[in-house]
Amino acid sequence: MLEIRNVVKTFGRDVTAVDGVSLSLRAGVVGLIGHNGAGKTTLMQMIATLTRPTSGEIVFQGADIVARPDAIRRRLGYLPQDFGVYPNLTALEFMQYFAALKGVRDPARIRHLLELVNLHEHARRPASAFSGGMRRRLGIAQALLADPDILIVDEPTAGLDPEERLRFRNLLSELGFDKLVIMSTHIVSDVESIAGQLAIMRSGKLVAFETPAAILDKARGQVWSASVGTADYDALRASVHVLHAQRQGETMAVRIAHAGSPCAGASLAEPSLEEALMAQRYAVREAA
Repeated sequence: MLEIRNVVKTFGRDVTAVDGVSLSLRAGVVGLIGHNGAGKTTLMQMIATLTRPTSGEIVFQGADIVARPDAIRRRLGYLPQDFGVYPNLTALEFMQYFAALKGVRDPARIRHLLELVNLHEHARRPASAFSGGMRRRLGIAQALLADPDILIVDEPTAGLDPEERLRFRNLLSELGFDKLVIMSTHIVSDVESIAGQLAIMRSGKLVAFETPAAILDKARGQVWSASVGTADYDALRASVHVLHAQRQGETMAVRIAHAGSPCAGASLAEPSLEEALMAQRYAVREAA
């Protein structure tokens, strides 16, 4: 469906935001993972034809969208991280306005999408009065107006409460059955249960493109749990990569990423996806 071939994006002479990224993407949910500044947003903006790559190709269904951006714009839905609403419009009016811009003339389509994102009961409320989660859901509804093949969402759960985040993740998971959903985030739990593939970026480069299961498999044997005295904790932290630490009275319960046993009494632990990604990151640093 979408081929990204050795894409590079530079700003000025010294800043390389995306550095030789290649990906082949099909329908499903793809989690784009990386710290702030890793190049995720820049890559998504190039896919959305909001900015052009310095070099490389992006091909959608055989068409080079760098040369022919209209080939993807009709089939693309995009929700940026900072999604604003018009203060004087109700949710229904907001959707009607965007439907007119996108050439969608079916009122039933608008009603269906408001129901899909669970906003039909609030359709006549001013969108400016919506919570952050409701605005994000309205943003998804407008992105789906033209029934796109590709949906791009940038940090969609930032600032949402746990209930809203869960509802949003479930919605994206359902959409991924027949669309390509590219979801950028630095919150691993957002994609842990819904993404079929994870594209991991670091300093503009794609460092891995794997299933969550494959990432977990690689981390097994590298994550340890231990209980150490508080007096020994600082020395331990200086010598190994501590993933998590919790004080329990006079001891510290720690989770550690290390190739071998990091300290006396340590035992192998089943890694979470977040721990697996951190262990992978530390392994790359050590290899370098």
